[in-house]
Amino acid sequence: MNGITGEQKLLAILAHISYFLGGLGFIIAPLVIFLLKKDDPFVYEHAKQSLVAHLAILVTSCLVGLLCTLLIGVLLLPIVGILWLILIVTSIMAAVKAFNGESYQYPFIQGFINKL
Repeated sequence: MNGITGEQKLLAILAHISYFLGGLGFIIAPLVIFLLKKDDPFVYEHAKQSLVAHLAILVTSCLVGLLCTLLIGVLLLPIVGILWLILIVTSIMAAVKAFNGESYQYPFIQGFINKL
């Protein structure tokens, strides 16, 4: 066994799949876990990964939403839909890794995450 407890796995999984909470829960849950578990490298890293991924999709969605008011964003809606699908698939993969006590790195945003 790798020494990762059930609580650590649960918190890491919750951080990744927090978009099921609805509203801004997909930002608040990983942020709270990130802030409260700085002393736990496993949970902290999973929360950091999910927080950055969730913030990236939130910012992208907001920008496209604003561009939709100018009618330009309508062309970007399929891309945002694909990005949300990628987020859902990768966060489920991350949750499975967390359940197995393993680390996970989201694609495309790792360079930014490494700077934190």
